[in-house]
Amino acid sequence: MNLVFQKGLSLVELMISLAIGSIITVGIVQLMSANTETYSLMMGQSRMQESARFALDFISRDVRKAGYRGCFSNNQQLYWTIGVIDDMPYEFDLRFGVQGYDAVGVNIWSPNLDDLPSTIGSTNSNVFVNGTGIDTDKIITGTDILTLRNIDQQDIEVRLAIHMPTSREDIQVVAPPDGVAGLGFSQWDLAIIHDCEKATIFHVTDIDDATNAPNITIEHSRDSTDLWRNEFDTLAIKNSFESDAFLSPIDTNIYYIAPGSGENSSGNIPLSLWRKSGTTIPVELVEGIEDLQLLFGVSNDGDKTPNQYLFANEVADWKDVSTIRITVVANTIDDVGGLTTPTHTCDVQTCYAGEPTNGIDGLMRRSFTQTVLLRNSS
Repeated sequence: MNLVFQKGLSLVELMISLAIGSIITVGIVQLMSANTETYSLMMGQSRMQESARFALDFISRDVRKAGYRGCFSNNQQLYWTIGVIDDMPYEFDLRFGVQGYDAVGVNIWSPNLDDLPSTIGSTNSNVFVNGTGIDTDKIITGTDILTLRNIDQQDIEVRLAIHMPTSREDIQVVAPPDGVAGLGFSQWDLAIIHDCEKATIFHVTDIDDATNAPNITIEHSRDSTDLWRNEFDTLAIKNSFESDAFLSPIDTNIYYIAPGSGENSSGNIPLSLWRKSGTTIPVELVEGIEDLQLLFGVSNDGDKTPNQYLFANEVADWKDVSTIRITVVANTIDDVGGLTTPTHTCDVQTCYAGEPTNGIDGLMRRSFTQTVLLRNSS
């Protein structure tokens, strides 16, 4: 019997095996690459939609509160103890529940940004607390700015403890559960005292939680040397404030687009939605929001159905605004191989700056729009 022993593969067999193995390897690599790209794309789209949803939720929530003054009607006159209304700090100017700034050119807004509380380097302008203003030099050209104001809606409203016969007395309020911290404002802030008939913004010159305990005493004297001092100490122009009146902080939120504090996968700085609340420093809210555009629905016939939508610089009276149409442009933050050309090009926006040679920055973008009704419009 003859035995045949296997001595190995022939050169032809080896070459065929290598060719088949190479084809399979290339196929696996391409499959993995395609899966990776698909995963990156889907994650980018998901993040883009999530960023837009968060941005619109933040803004629309404050839009719905804009102009809120408790039971005090927007149609009635708001008073203040500040002598010259132009001296009213921007962060407390409750005369306007809504204000907008329309981008009309390269680094040009209408109205201009001179009245915004700003901190550029060590220079402060129109800011109530130094160092807490907006760096207006970083606001992205071509994007709009929105300011929203209202009485802060606390879980437990701070109610007056006793009647103020002449409206010149120190204000005594029922201490909230958290004590002085529950007031929502501090000494030297501006606050508002209000009932359903009247409301007055005044300068808080002292807070005393010991003299008339358990009540808290709020002083509003005229002897302050502060820029925003009380020019007179009478809080009620007519009648007086009874124990059914309330004392509230004023809430002001300013939304704008500026470079964020992080980096994307390419080492560039994405743009973000920022918000300055009250007298605190601006905070980055949502990364990957590169544009904010606003249209204001104006109603001139007394109801809340807008007759037309206008840009901010076209609104004659902010009290006529009944709706706001908010549009944000969100991107994927990281390069997902998108075929969209850059939306903005400016020095501070490094992930789009420099005009990419192929006109593509690899980011995907999508525009999201929501129209929100102002519940407290006149």
